[in-house]
Amino acid sequence: MDRGQLKIQEMAFVLLAIVLLGFISFIFYAKIQSENIQSSAGDIKVKTALSLRDKIAALPEIKCAEKPCIDKDKALMLKDYNIKGMFQGITEAKIIQIYPSDERIVLYSSGQGNTSYSTFVNLCEQKNIGGIFSYDCGLAILEVSI
Repeated sequence: MDRGQLKIQEMAFVLLAIVLLGFISFIFYAKIQSENIQSSAGDIKVKTALSLRDKIAALPEIKCAEKPCIDKDKALMLKDYNIKGMFQGITEAKIIQIYPSDERIVLYSSGQGNTSYSTFVNLCEQKNIGGIFSYDCGLAILEVSI
């Protein structure tokens, strides 16, 4: 073999090794970026669910008129309408009363979600006692599933 051919062959192997190393580096970089994107998507889903949970608790359609609470009668009316646009981004929204009674009010359901986020809320029912309106309140959990 000629000395020039050896140099050319040596150069070809070095170039092949550089290309192979670059390809392997690109695969690792793509895998790391893919994991970062999946992690970011999960964080965005969590933030969206928490934001929607807080927005549902403050909806004027179910909020009490005078107190910071959820009106049970309004929530029961809303569940019958099942408004999809209001609950975009979640699979289920429900209110679970835990005191003084045990009752579930499913505001929206489009299937079973993977992850649920909940918060405690006051669930009140307006009573008319002798012409005077007052709220009879209890403890409930507002649960949102994504």
